[in-house]
Amino acid sequence: MIIWTANIDAKKSRSMGRKIPKKFAVPNVRFQELVQACQELGLDFLAENKKYPRCWWEEGGRVVIKNGNRKLMIEVAKKIAEIRERKKKK
Repeated sequence: MIIWTANIDAKKSRSMGRKIPKKFAVPNVRFQELVQACQELGLDFLAENKKYPRCWWEEGGRVVIKNGNRKLMIEVAKKIAEIRERKKKK
């Protein structure tokens, strides 16, 4: 399974690549946040700093995960939101 930053970005429409419901998505997802969330969830993944084809002009990236599904995308988005909250508290 491949998760692009655009797949979990609340600012993206479904036609621009968002794959999870907006209520679970996070705005302006950065590649480093995606990688950190996968690390904290203990996933077996490969991080690739590539451009999302539909938004080739924007910064982004992707992670390739061995076994995943849409629920895993939601978990990654929730973890990114949690990481952001921790950074705000510091």
